[in-house]
Amino acid sequence: MKFLDRLKLSAKKPDEDGPTLVTFTGGMGAQILSAAIYFDLMERGVPVAADLSYFDRPEFVAEAGQAGACSHWAWQLDPFGLARWAFSGDAAGLPGRARMIPDGAEKMTLAMSALEKPAIRARFQVPAGLQDLLDPADARPYMCLHVRRGDYLNVASHLVSDAEFVGLARRFAGLIQRVVILSDSDVPADFVSALQPHFDHVEVCAGIDAFASHRIMRGARVLVCSNSQFSLIAALLNPEAMVLVPRQWFDGKDRAIEAPIHARCAFQLLGADSAA
Repeated sequence: MKFLDRLKLSAKKPDEDGPTLVTFTGGMGAQILSAAIYFDLMERGVPVAADLSYFDRPEFVAEAGQAGACSHWAWQLDPFGLARWAFSGDAAGLPGRARMIPDGAEKMTLAMSALEKPAIRARFQVPAGLQDLLDPADARPYMCLHVRRGDYLNVASHLVSDAEFVGLARRFAGLIQRVVILSDSDVPADFVSALQPHFDHVEVCAGIDAFASHRIMRGARVLVCSNSQFSLIAALLNPEAMVLVPRQWFDGKDRAIEAPIHARCAFQLLGADSAA
């Protein structure tokens, strides 16, 4: 669909249960958000199509330090058995006036509501074991810290600091013995050494592929999210975990996207750093 056609479509204001075009953008977390909305609308009998034009461009993975450079991801839902062709992209075939759901607060709200439904979560099954990812001899429950860095450093309006992660993790000393630090870039040695005296085992998984990272977060007993859709979606798909999410995710006008996240947080951590 051409850009001007998308603008015309988004300018219309049809009924919320009317024909809908869902945009797909970003990496695995963002793609799961869009797919969850698509499946939820489809199961409710709402005419829906997917705007997949984002994937017409080749993949580009930005490196940290390139100010303003943002990665452009390829399709990443194949490991769930969800190929691009499984989603209808024929917006012209939608009956009546269609509304468009671009990235933003509305998409986050709709996706989180969809992922609360077991039938939608079942669309994103993963293999049961983690033997090929973590130490197979260690079956103890673990806490996963998702430390989002990499290309995110180029574009993030807000960043959760290493010190905040370390301070929060230390609160679990004596309650859990195993920690997995998950990051898309190298983890500083002082980050690891600050945790080692408090836990029996601290393991770093850095720079592994998106599906492996997703599986590790899905297997965690305690999941500490970064301000990242990727770990937030893994948390929503891991309903057995104790999940901790940042109170602040963005700066500026994008903070409106935080509302549906906070609406699902029943408790706050007393005495934690103000940004944690």
